[in-house]
Amino acid sequence: MLFVLAFCLLAGAAGSMVYAYLIDRQETVNRIKIVENKTHIEEEFDPPADPGPGSVIKKKPCIVNDSVIPVYVRVRVVFSNLDAQAQCEPLKIKDSWKTGEDGYYYYQKQLQPGQRTDTVFDNIVIKNIVKKEDLVPFDILVYEESVQSEGFSYPEEAFARL
Repeated sequence: MLFVLAFCLLAGAAGSMVYAYLIDRQETVNRIKIVENKTHIEEEFDPPADPGPGSVIKKKPCIVNDSVIPVYVRVRVVFSNLDAQAQCEPLKIKDSWKTGEDGYYYYQKQLQPGQRTDTVFDNIVIKNIVKKEDLVPFDILVYEESVQSEGFSYPEEAFARL
C-alpha cells in the first residue's frame, strides 16, 4: 500500500510538472512599421539657344528627400552620346559627392526628410577646341537611387546591402 501511495504521489508530481511545462508560454508582439522611401530630382537648367565652342550651360541637379525617414542617396551621370562627352570638359562634381568604384556618385551625408542635397555639378562646358559644325546634340542623364540610412554608418555600406 505504501508502494502504491508513493507511486501515486510521484505520478501526480510528474504529471503536474509536465502539465505546467505544456501550458507555460511566453508571447512577444513585434510591430513593424512600413514607410516609403521616396526621393526625386530637381534641377536648374538653362538650355542655350545656340551652343558653340566655349559655351557654359547651366545645369544644377540635386536630390530631394520626400520620405519621413533619413536616406542615403547616389546618382549616376551619363552622357547620351560618347562623341558629345568628348566635346565637353569633364564635369566638376561637388566635394559632397564621392565617386564610387561602381560609377555612382555617393552623397556623403544623410539626407533628412524634406532636405535636398548639394548640387551634383553646376554646369556643362563645351571645349573651346571643338568646331561649331562638329558639335553633336546630346543629353546628360541623371539617375538617382536612395536607401534608408538607419543602421548604416556611410552610404556605400547601405547600398552594398541591397
